[in-house]
Amino acid sequence: MGLFEVHGFPGKGESIDVGAAHAASRAEGKARSVESQLGRLRDSLAKAMMINEALWEMIRDQHGLTEKDLYQKLYEIDMRDGVLDGKNQRKPAPCPNCGRMVSARHTTCLYCGQTMDTSVFTVD
Repeated sequence: MGLFEVHGFPGKGESIDVGAAHAASRAEGKARSVESQLGRLRDSLAKAMMINEALWEMIRDQHGLTEKDLYQKLYEIDMRDGVLDGKNQRKPAPCPNCGRMVSARHTTCLYCGQTMDTSVFTVD
């Protein structure tokens, strides 16, 4: 056994694909970064849910609302886009300034720059 065969280095007749090893190393680093971002997103979501729960309970207690009232409002908001799917997504719409159709994923008209959605509740 040669010196480089110890510790997983290739022996005689074997070779290292340096490009593949580098790509694998980059992929592992990217996976760790994504896992870290996912953890932060989960923490942020848990905090946002707790804040929403606190706000709902304050509003419910101060105004005498019920869970039924909350569900009715959720249904109303969900159906604003015409689909009962737990989302309220903007659909493609004509620009109020130039009349060209603007995709729902764009917040401004690509042709004239008109702002299409000024809602603070829009998720990009």
